[in-house]
Amino acid sequence: MKNPFLSLKYRNFRIYWVGMNVSLIGSWMQTIALPWLTLTITGDPFKVSLVAVSQFIPPLFLTLFYGALLDKFNKKLLLSIAQIGMASVAALFTIMVFSGQENFNLILILSLIHGIFMSFDAPSRQSMIYDLIDNKCDLPNAIALNSMSFNVARILGPSIAGFIMAVFGVGWCFLINAISFFAVLISLKFIKFRPDVIINHTGKLEIWRSIKDGFLYVLNKKILLEGLCILLIVATFIPNYNVTISAFVKFVLEGDETIFGYLISSVGVGAFFGALFVAVFGKLGSYWIYAVSFFTAIILSFMSLFENFYIICFLVILTGFGFVIVTASTNSMIQLNTKNEFRGRVMSIYTFVFQGSTPFGAMFAGYFIERYGAKFGFFISGAAAFLLLLMIIFCFKNKMRRK
Repeated sequence: MKNPFLSLKYRNFRIYWVGMNVSLIGSWMQTIALPWLTLTITGDPFKVSLVAVSQFIPPLFLTLFYGALLDKFNKKLLLSIAQIGMASVAALFTIMVFSGQENFNLILILSLIHGIFMSFDAPSRQSMIYDLIDNKCDLPNAIALNSMSFNVARILGPSIAGFIMAVFGVGWCFLINAISFFAVLISLKFIKFRPDVIINHTGKLEIWRSIKDGFLYVLNKKILLEGLCILLIVATFIPNYNVTISAFVKFVLEGDETIFGYLISSVGVGAFFGALFVAVFGKLGSYWIYAVSFFTAIILSFMSLFENFYIICFLVILTGFGFVIVTASTNSMIQLNTKNEFRGRVMSIYTFVFQGSTPFGAMFAGYFIERYGAKFGFFISGAAAFLLLLMIIFCFKNKMRRK
């Protein structure tokens, strides 16, 4: 067993971690406010899924290009640009709501712009962690601790958002998020990289060749390819909570934004303990990654059998627990098996898979919810994940590394 906070001994990581914690709480407040605002003004779960799609379509087209830039240019500068962009979008959401100009088309446009900056944000944060840790043996702990902070924010953000929306109105969630990005910008000012991790770009940047080399590197390393295939399935079908849970609360429980906030916070509770598990015990091997993935898919489908808030809350905690164990373990496995000169591109592929799969999962869940009801969305998402994981095992069965 390890100290779960071991990686905080590194000054750069500690500064970065504190700033990111503050920002993530604001981001999760907006994550709750946006689908609830959309569902409130449209009454249509499928339109909620379209908003999710509009945010995650840009990573499909931009993340790989950005990964090539990460391996050539200053990560601090690129991450700062992403933070300023997302803060600006949150400010525009604030103005839209406070001025009474809420409409679905404007929400779609702003969500799309937010997605463009998200394409820059996630690969920067993922690849930068490696540079903030001096002893790479502590990297899995740092990744897990980063995931823990993400999920503490997932607990606090929705809870605060539910209260803020109920008492003060949805616009305040967007305003708080806009302000919270300054915590990251301030922390980046105090981070000092070692000379060997500062990139000074010289020569011609060949984007397409760089992207191609990154893909070939992944395709030729079985451990990277297998990890990304697992991630693709799990990230597509498991975490569509903004679509599935918002519809379940609205149309099955007939609840309000406070109930929605509690259930999303429950995801964060499970995810926090999943990240804590990885921080204490280390990343899982591929055998256990598969096992936890199957467990999570089964629990998600099982949720379709219940309409009780407390039972659903418990099952949501279990899905959050399993999801983060899988994603944190695959993240560590990929980073530890990637050469430094390919890290930006490989982590951009990781982000491309993680975020780029979300639109398809959201549309998949939204379609079935609209046709067959909110509970069926849980069942079909879990069943699809289970069956596709079986296919992945079949494809890799002769090469699986069992532990």
